[in-house]
Amino acid sequence: MSEHDQGRGRWGDAGGLDGAITGSPRFSVTGGGTRLRVEYRVEGRGVVELTYAPKGEEGEEEISVDQPRLPWRQEVTMRGPVAIPVLSATLDEDGGRADLVVTVDGRERAQVTVSGASATGVCVADPGV
Repeated sequence: MSEHDQGRGRWGDAGGLDGAITGSPRFSVTGGGTRLRVEYRVEGRGVVELTYAPKGEEGEEEISVDQPRLPWRQEVTMRGPVAIPVLSATLDEDGGRADLVVTVDGRERAQVTVSGASATGVCVADPGV
């Protein structure tokens, strides 16, 4: 049985990724009454797919955007105990370059640049609460 089938999600134990993506230490999730205004932004070329966390609710699926028109921007309001802003971008097989930025309540919390053929970049933001 795969990790996904066991209910642990796409990444299994996310603790194994501490600091590996944006260089930041592990952070705690928000409390049940916390409300975050999140903005996701992507600029560049060659992006074939974007995914982002929409609301921060337990068990929700990420939203996928195929062949996005760049520059791309999306605002969401996140609430609840799993409100962790996550944005990813996958480049096409010919390569490209994309800058991913996540802001929380108007402050930049994470930024990553991805480049190369079929490369994927993941931007996980510390909500700062």
